[in-house]
Amino acid sequence: MNTRTAKLLLAILVLFLMLTVINVVVHIFKNDYVTETAVAVSASNAVSFKGVYIRDEQIIEYKGKGVISYAVDDGGRLSSGETAAYVYNDEKQIRINEKIAEIDAEIAVLNKIQNPGTQEVDQPAYLAGLIENAYKNIIAYKEAGDLEKLRSEKEELVIYLSTMQYVTQEILNFSDKIASLKTERHNLESQQVDPIDTIPVPNSAYFVSYTDGYENILNFSKAETLTASEIKSVTDINGAKKDYGIGKIINGYTWKIAGVIEDPRDYFKDGKKIKLYFPSSGNTIDAVIEKIRPAETDNQNEKIIIINCTDMSYDFVQHRVETIEIQDEEYKGIRIPREAIIVKEMEIEKRNPETDAIEMVKTGVRGVYIKQGEKVTFKLIDEIFQDEDYIVSRVRPESKYVQLYDDTIVSGVSVGGDLE
Repeated sequence: MNTRTAKLLLAILVLFLMLTVINVVVHIFKNDYVTETAVAVSASNAVSFKGVYIRDEQIIEYKGKGVISYAVDDGGRLSSGETAAYVYNDEKQIRINEKIAEIDAEIAVLNKIQNPGTQEVDQPAYLAGLIENAYKNIIAYKEAGDLEKLRSEKEELVIYLSTMQYVTQEILNFSDKIASLKTERHNLESQQVDPIDTIPVPNSAYFVSYTDGYENILNFSKAETLTASEIKSVTDINGAKKDYGIGKIINGYTWKIAGVIEDPRDYFKDGKKIKLYFPSSGNTIDAVIEKIRPAETDNQNEKIIIINCTDMSYDFVQHRVETIEIQDEEYKGIRIPREAIIVKEMEIEKRNPETDAIEMVKTGVRGVYIKQGEKVTFKLIDEIFQDEDYIVSRVRPESKYVQLYDDTIVSGVSVGGDLE
């Protein structure tokens, strides 16, 4: 081999090496993608808002003289003509009746504790746990201002403490205590007099012992035209109360909640089934969205929502307004960042409705690019939930769909689906 040939071969070799180095460098920079691992996620549309109660309410009036003693707790159901309240000349009779009711409740508790099976079932360690939980609940209800649940929890605590005394044999029996209570009850009964009047309800309904001035303002027909400003202006106390109103009845089994929520993605629709959570009482109930419409405010994302409810209890008649949370169904799947999603033209199988044949149709499909080593692959997503920053894709076994722990490319791929 002569010198000229050797130099030519050397030049070719150097050129080849340079091209190889350039190719490697370009390849490195070309594949400098930013990725995010696809992980499992659980998400839901939880929306907190100021809810306004709307009910079919009718004020019960009494123009006579005397003091009122209610015959039923708030939220209790009464039949047509049944007594909602008794009228007495003075409050002494009301206090006597309340004391008799307290004695009856205490006797019932003591009899329950002395039940032959109590000592076998209730062990000290178990009772100690119940007592501790009752103390915690009492503190929580006191801070929340829930007097009804506070009273109920205090009664439970008395039962647990008395049962502990009984099963540990600090007290052998409550016979003497029960006898004393019965004597006290008999003495009180001798002081009882009949009421001077009774106040019945005109028809079968739920009863509530107060009025707030909104009874004739917030009704079912008004719900259709409520504005955002009207909803926001409602308070728990309204000064325009009826002079002779001693309470009200709630007709029917349904009631509504109106509110203003932010729904930028138009997620909530008419007829959608939801769950409502009430922080003040801890209750969760099923409900249905009756109507959702634009709030027509400066905030374009605000919507007026009207919700239908059927559950009725003491807790749901204690307020006109309170904070409520919509708890939508939970969505479990794979978390995909929004910036990773692209639309790519692909041929997919689609059934022809006229011929019932499977055909290949070119269309835009949503998916992500996945980095697998040095290889970049396009995979489909099956969206079941979306948020501002990410979507949730259903977990599917087919390899053409994104899988858990795939490295999704969030930058380095153009909007059109081409590699940058």
